[in-house]
Amino acid sequence: MRNRNQNIIWVALAALVVLLLAPGAFPSLVASAAPPAGETARLINEIDSINTKLAEIDRDYGALIASLDQFNSQAEEASVLHRQAEKDLEAKKQRLNRRLVALYKSGKGDWFTSLLYSRNVLDFLDRVDLAGRVARVDAEAFTAVRAAEQTVRAQEYSIVNKRRTLNSQCSWAIQQQGALRRQLDQCMKKLASTDPVLARVMAQPQTDLSRRINAYFAKRRSPLTGYGIVFVQAERRTGVSARLLVGLTAAESSCATAGLYSRTNHNAWGMKGPQPRIAGGIPAKYGFCTWPDWETAIQQAADFIIHYWGPAQTARQLRGYCETGGPGSPWENRVETSRTAI
Repeated sequence: MRNRNQNIIWVALAALVVLLLAPGAFPSLVASAAPPAGETARLINEIDSINTKLAEIDRDYGALIASLDQFNSQAEEASVLHRQAEKDLEAKKQRLNRRLVALYKSGKGDWFTSLLYSRNVLDFLDRVDLAGRVARVDAEAFTAVRAAEQTVRAQEYSIVNKRRTLNSQCSWAIQQQGALRRQLDQCMKKLASTDPVLARVMAQPQTDLSRRINAYFAKRRSPLTGYGIVFVQAERRTGVSARLLVGLTAAESSCATAGLYSRTNHNAWGMKGPQPRIAGGIPAKYGFCTWPDWETAIQQAADFIIHYWGPAQTARQLRGYCETGGPGSPWENRVETSRTAI
């Protein structure tokens, strides 16, 4: 009986273990261990879309700032001309006032007074005609002064309105930039939430260059998306160009999306190993350098470059890196095209 009870217990325990190990037994645990299928790809697509919109807004904002600077320069020139025009107008007003006062005092505006002072009829007609002509000239001068004043005011109004419009457009672009960057940050956090190394990397302060590198990788659906700041840090530490390191990933592994070793070895640069004398040693797997994660890989890829070629900035400086490389080669062109695209 005892043996029978023990057998029953063992069978029950075995059944319980099978049940616990069955797929879907603990959906919450499964969900926390790995992202939903396609979620990473969806996030990278969204990041790429946001980066595209952000690049468009940045271009528009740059064009607006350039227009505003040019307009302010033109407005300053116009302001100088306006101040001179105002001085000229004031001088014309004073001359016109003096002429009107003189005309009034001399009586040239009064035909009866002209008659009294005339020697004869012809002299009277001459005096009346002169008074008419003076009056017409004064009236024309007065009209010109008023027209000039209206032109100056219209120009000032136009300058104020155009500057207000450009400033408003710049403010709108800044708001759009802020909103898109907040969306981008949220997507990057979601992307990093399933990778503790990437989460730590993304928590660091970003730079303009690191953001551009991330945008470049996102457009290519690369697993290196988010590691832009590590490329920047590697450049600061070694002097090897971050853009060059990115360009090499494009030429050697299509930004870590092609080739078995780029994924299993975290080797997006096609670097062969082992390399025992570089940064404490780089082990090899299948004859290629291998690293435990992308952060370590990026840093030691920079160490690899500086060890053999120094603080290189362009593909032309990496003589011997690629067997089919060399000046003007397709390999060099691929590296340089990618490097200069960032």
